[in-house]
Amino acid sequence: MSVDLLLGAVVLLPLAAAGPTALLGPRGGSVTGAATALLTGALSLLLIFETVSRGVQETALGGYGAPLGIHLRADGLSAVFLGLTALVGVSLSVFAAASRDTPRGFWPLWLGCWSGLNAVFLSGDLFNTYVGLELVGLTAVALVALGGRGAWAAALRYLFIAVLGSLLFLVGVGLLVSVTGTLDISQTAAALQQPGGEQEPALLLAAGLMTVGLALKLALVPMHAWLISAHSQAPGAVSPLLSGLVIKAALFVILRVWLWVLPEAQAAEPLAWILGALGAAAVIGASLVALRQVRLKPLIAYSTVAQVGYWFLAFPLLIETMPGHDDVAPGAYSGIVALAVGHGVAKAGLFAAAGYLKDTYGTDEIVELHGAVRTHPMVVMSMGLSAVGLIGLPVSLGFAGKWQVATAAVEAQQWWILVVVAVGTVLTAGYLVRGIAPLLMQEDPHAGDDDLSSDDTTEGPTVKTSRNFTSVPGMAVLALGSATILTGFLPAWLADVLEVGAPW
Repeated sequence: MSVDLLLGAVVLLPLAAAGPTALLGPRGGSVTGAATALLTGALSLLLIFETVSRGVQETALGGYGAPLGIHLRADGLSAVFLGLTALVGVSLSVFAAASRDTPRGFWPLWLGCWSGLNAVFLSGDLFNTYVGLELVGLTAVALVALGGRGAWAAALRYLFIAVLGSLLFLVGVGLLVSVTGTLDISQTAAALQQPGGEQEPALLLAAGLMTVGLALKLALVPMHAWLISAHSQAPGAVSPLLSGLVIKAALFVILRVWLWVLPEAQAAEPLAWILGALGAAAVIGASLVALRQVRLKPLIAYSTVAQVGYWFLAFPLLIETMPGHDDVAPGAYSGIVALAVGHGVAKAGLFAAAGYLKDTYGTDEIVELHGAVRTHPMVVMSMGLSAVGLIGLPVSLGFAGKWQVATAAVEAQQWWILVVVAVGTVLTAGYLVRGIAPLLMQEDPHAGDDDLSSDDTTEGPTVKTSRNFTSVPGMAVLALGSATILTGFLPAWLADVLEVGAPW
């Protein structure tokens, strides 16, 4: 298959399959959706191989080049996020196809969301980036609403945030077009490199609007309240997609804007320091709130807010221009991406495990999940493996990403970043141990109750007999937990891939 077809197929295939899955029955929709996920994942891997081995891949759909046509471009950053989406997307598609608790309507919305994610990662112009973000946001809102009446308020709040964030981004894009006359990312960057001090106010305003809009979608503190309810109340198969993949689209775009579109906008430097301060507040503040949670899914949701803080914590390092410190920005960039990819795999595994247990027990209250390891050992083990990545222990991408950010901070003499990383790591370990440790307890907390490991199938918090040694959903959860560790051997390869089409 030619590269031109690959670039189009990874975007259009899941979108084309979304309609048929909506028309087919539950069984047919699940089979079609899972098959589409496997094929999309395979095509994504082929595109990644082409990009890594041959360099940046580009095509103009319909033969119309920039600035009029739709320009698709795959570089190292695109390849990394395509790989993350393929890994998590295929695993969770298998999980959803095999689960009896997957709601109707999941498949067309999820496949549409996957199409939007790939469109964002491959778009070569700012307008189609906006279109991809809108597709991701609207399908994600609808996926949250599948949680039932109790999730509708959270979905509505999420909708307001998604629309507002997209509107701010679009206004920023309009300002850039007014200055450069083009939507193409490469042409915009080239136009902005031309001398002309009168551009600075418009560039600063555009950078601010676009960054705030994307930070809303990323739930950066203090714009994070919507995420807790949305991720907590979404169905079991949806929460891992939201945390593992959906918010990565906004992170990808903000990296693209700051490093490819506006690398010369030195007036935006104060904004980078504001983002760094908000990131530090997120790492510490959200971790402290996570320590107080009594339910598993809200605890994991606050963990997502804290992990987002790490990405923004390193933003001041991206604009580091001190003489003799040429490795600071590339090191911080590689560290941010490693943290994001590690978070995507680990958080998808952790949320999938939490959703599995909630569907089985009828609750996600930690006290009611006491001793879950007795009947669901694989699922609880996968939670422990995912926790290793989120804490940042060796061997995991979380460890590699924190090491790269810390190394860049030392070179730039930004010692406060080291303090935040260290404190955040300890707090992360604290709230994850608090959430997982009760599940590992062997003694029965219900003295005098019937044996909880019996074949009791009544509704409520009573434990059902485990089948996750052989069940497909349990194996999918374990695969994500195992991937958290296995991807920890890839940081060197990841850094090499990010050099393909890098902005420096």
